[in-house]
Amino acid sequence: MRRLSTRFTLFLASCAQAFLAFIPVQAQYVGSETTPSPRVNVPLAASSISSVKEALTAPDDTHVVLEGFIVNKLRHKHYTFSDATGKIEIKLDDKYLPAGQTIDSKTRVRITGEIDRHFQRPNDIEVKHIEMVQQGAVQ
Repeated sequence: MRRLSTRFTLFLASCAQAFLAFIPVQAQYVGSETTPSPRVNVPLAASSISSVKEALTAPDDTHVVLEGFIVNKLRHKHYTFSDATGKIEIKLDDKYLPAGQTIDSKTRVRITGEIDRHFQRPNDIEVKHIEMVQQGAVQ
């Protein structure tokens, strides 16, 4: 009986996931698409990251809040984020994009997320929240 319940739960979860895949997304990124340049990972102990330069060397799961620009789309859910200190790949699920607003390479944004550290490739950031920043706004 328990095995049947687990299979049924998995079936319902896969049905829900298939249904959610067809929900239209209203926000979008409209900038250019290019290939990212290689970066080097060097460990650095940090508890709060506020620049791309720091994020590139931060430990796994470090909390980050960065302001800058999404300069291009690499592939589905993967973008290049840039600030005055450098560039880093970010993973940005469409559900976090602001509904009804367009973001391009000239739109200043604030992203909040966590560092994903990898063994043989550069760190990236898993974005949990994104918001557009008003030009001239104070943090």
